Amino acid sequence: MASEPVNQLHILLIPYLAPGHTIPMIDMAKLFAQRPNVMVTIVTTPLNAIRYGSTIQQHIKSGLPVRFLELPFPATENGLPEGCESLDALPGLHLVTNFTAAVDMLEQRLEQCFDC
Repeated sequence: MASEPVNQLHILLIPYLAPGHTIPMIDMAKLFAQRPNVMVTIVTTPLNAIRYGSTIQQHIKSGLPVRFLELPFPATENGLPEGCESLDALPGLHLVTNFTAAVDMLEQRLEQCFDC
């Protein structure tokens, strides 16, 4: 009797780009990835991948199926300084609206990744 193919659940986590959201999402990713047949992808930006990379690398080295999906952050296109990819990196609260617009643009880019 042939064995049934194993279906793998793929969880996509999209944290808001702030440490108070990203750090708990990485912890959640670890918990999900510890389950059998579960793969976890965390959507982030290149600088945030560097910032939190050591944490996720520890999970990967331990054999957990967890990874980052990096999307370029449209900072300058929205009037933000280059490298401003997290809410805590804003040089002032007057740029929160610009940051929100950049996050919205990032969401559109993510949707384009999954358009068939």
